[in-house]
Amino acid sequence: MKPSLTVRVFFTAALFILAMPASAQWPYYLVPGTPLLADGSVDLDAPAPRTADGNPNFSGTWNSIRHNQSGEQGRNVGEPETPPAGVPPYATFWDQGFGFENGLPYQPWALEKRTERMANNGIENPDSYCLPLGHMQFHTHNQPREIVQSPDRLVIIYEASAGVRQIFTDGRSLPAQGDPLPTWYGYSVGHWDGDTLVVETNNFRGDGWLDFNGSPTTDQLITIERFNRSTFGKIEIDVTIDDPGAYTELFSLRVEHSIMPDENLIEWVCENEQSTQYFNQ
Repeated sequence: MKPSLTVRVFFTAALFILAMPASAQWPYYLVPGTPLLADGSVDLDAPAPRTADGNPNFSGTWNSIRHNQSGEQGRNVGEPETPPAGVPPYATFWDQGFGFENGLPYQPWALEKRTERMANNGIENPDSYCLPLGHMQFHTHNQPREIVQSPDRLVIIYEASAGVRQIFTDGRSLPAQGDPLPTWYGYSVGHWDGDTLVVETNNFRGDGWLDFNGSPTTDQLITIERFNRSTFGKIEIDVTIDDPGAYTELFSLRVEHSIMPDENLIEWVCENEQSTQYFNQ
């Protein structure tokens, strides 16, 4: 018996209740070296910190920034975006096409699949089953992420799904498409272009979700992310999606993260996940 709409909505709602940020587990503690204004508040516009080798340092706890329809920071997410001139459309948590006027350039089957997933209230979202999320889902998730940067790699620890992603900056080459075992997060290597960290990723499994509305991806997916820490308080990431298996052309979008200098990730455990039992009756 297929699940009723009520059951599907219940589990979708339960998913996001569980995903809502909770109080920090550590007592208040401001990271040493945080720039402060005269009134003691954090100077978010201070210059970005740098590592010993002179590169911008992305280390810290970060939260995604949402934008309203004027492109300004806000909470009314999912509305059409109007970013400043020259800036790719903003990606948001609930997106109807990442702010593109006519939606994403879907292949016909991909649009059909997204429409089907939306009609099912996103019940097949990997987030519902304790499975790893896609990069864009992580980038726009309302749970924070911790970036740990070292000379040879950048590690992103996501509170959502307890995800861990490694970006190698030790000079290794990206593996050829189709050579290694495909993975949920793919294989990521980065290099510096001035103050910008350019990250290329390939060899995804091919069955992930691009966004929370079920836009599909295939094993042909390649992403290029350009990380910029413009100030102490903000990271801007311009992402190019190249997946000819699901889209008619490549496209770019922007996500922004804000610093959380006095916060830490909380423990996320998906234990004994059994919701699928309701969909096999």
